[in-house]
Amino acid sequence: MYLYLSDVNIFCTTVYCVHWLRTLALRDRWAEELLLVGQEMIWTVDFFLHKSQRWVGHWCYAARQAQIYLRLLQQAQDSFERTKGIVLT
Repeated sequence: MYLYLSDVNIFCTTVYCVHWLRTLALRDRWAEELLLVGQEMIWTVDFFLHKSQRWVGHWCYAARQAQIYLRLLQQAQDSFERTKGIVLT
């Protein structure tokens, strides 16, 4: 069996195409992950805010629950703000 130069070129072109497509898919997955993580940060903060407001107006137990969720809200916001600068740059 003989390999001709044109066969080698076709093989190399195919390998480069496959590599390029795999790299493109990887980049797209990371772009999606970055988008989802940003949304999850927003959802987490909104959840903690909702939970803290839900407990307002109830008994002592409710006040404690509200405080817990307010602290979690503040910690999440602070953490996410620090992370955004690292992730997006």
